[in-house]
Amino acid sequence: MDELIMTINVTTYEGYTVKGGRMNVYMVPFTAEAMGEYFKGATEFRSYDTQREDESGFFLSARYILRGKDFNGRKCSIFIENNSTGQGIIPTICTDSPDLAFLESADLYSLLESDGNKVTVRIYSKK
Repeated sequence: MDELIMTINVTTYEGYTVKGGRMNVYMVPFTAEAMGEYFKGATEFRSYDTQREDESGFFLSARYILRGKDFNGRKCSIFIENNSTGQGIIPTICTDSPDLAFLESADLYSLLESDGNKVTVRIYSKK
C-alpha cells in the first residue's frame, strides 16, 4: 500500500482569468497548511495555482514553499511543485531538511479533493 507523506489543506481566494482565442488561463491564489508524520508547516505568503485550458485539455501547476518542522523537530522549508501530467498530478519536492531529503527522489503522486474554496492535497509515495 502506498504511504501518505502529507496532507495539505489549501484555502483559495478570488483568482484572475485571461480568456484568449486559443486558451484560457486561471491564476488562483492560495495559502496552505501541511501535516503528516514527516512534516508540519504552512505557507508564509500567498502562492498561485496556474490552470490552463485549451483544445488538448486542462493542465495545472501549483508552486509553493512550506515552512515548518520535520519529524525530528528541526525547522525546515519544503518547496513543492505539483504538475498535472498524463499520469495524474505529480509533485516535485526540494527541501533543506537532511531528514526529508529522501522526498526529493521518491516516486510521488498527489490526489486532490475540492469543496468550494477548500482544497485538500494528499501526497503519496509509491511502494
